[in-house]
Amino acid sequence: MAVKTIGQVLKEKRTELGLGLAEAEKISKVQKLYIVALETDDYKAMPSDFYVRAYLKQYAEKLGLNSDILLQAHESKSGISVEEEEELQDTYQFIKPSERFEEVEEEVPSWKYYLPIISLSATAIAIVAIVAVAVVLNRPAPSINSNGAAYSLSTSQNPTSSSPASKASSSSQPAEQNQVAVSGSGTALTVNLTNASQPVKMTFTASADADIVLSLTNTDQATAQEINASNPTLTATLAAAATSSAITVNAVAGLTMTINGKAVDLSAMTGPGTITVNVAAATTASS
Repeated sequence: MAVKTIGQVLKEKRTELGLGLAEAEKISKVQKLYIVALETDDYKAMPSDFYVRAYLKQYAEKLGLNSDILLQAHESKSGISVEEEEELQDTYQFIKPSERFEEVEEEVPSWKYYLPIISLSATAIAIVAIVAVAVVLNRPAPSINSNGAAYSLSTSQNPTSSSPASKASSSSQPAEQNQVAVSGSGTALTVNLTNASQPVKMTFTASADADIVLSLTNTDQATAQEINASNPTLTATLAAAATSSAITVNAVAGLTMTINGKAVDLSAMTGPGTITVNVAAATTASS
């Protein structure tokens, strides 16, 4: 009977399946650095305990392990007793934790990794310089009148010549409802919804191979929710008096989001993080 940590159980199962870190990342949709953190029991490297539980469940299930037992071991801070010659799922049980860690060698990219980026940057700078020189060389010289003074002909209309009817039409035209603007990148995005119709509804959809855990504030779905192939869609309604909501997600690969039917571009978000939604309600257009 061998005493092993949760990380050792995960790593041995991955090794038994013949998977490298890159292959495990592709199969489980969990980033390589968080796989290393789980396999070395280095939970301080994770953003929060919420992500530890979410990624532990997701990674264990993709390896074919019983995620419920591993989560119970994590909650009780217990190790796992394993009979070496039998199947893991039939033999482990909870005991006192064993403090054993393995060093993980960090892969440092060589200078060749950055060569394509440097080449593309140099090419872009050269193109910009050529365009700037061409604009300067082809700029027309100013016309000279008979007195030697430079002049130009203005074709713009007198602003006072516009009709009262056209002014009234432009001032009374209402602004477009539910305008969505996205800013930020990496692990934090900000979504601004202006001239919003009520109620504000946010819809999240997961692709067939995605397993995504969401936690929302100020909505009718306040607790953590999971969307996957069996439950691919989640709709949350913003509380009537709320003007913002924070959505924490464990992954964005395979996730799509809409607000009041308008698509939200999540492409700038590269991994687990927070999507902050700010809402400005619709106002009556002036006459």
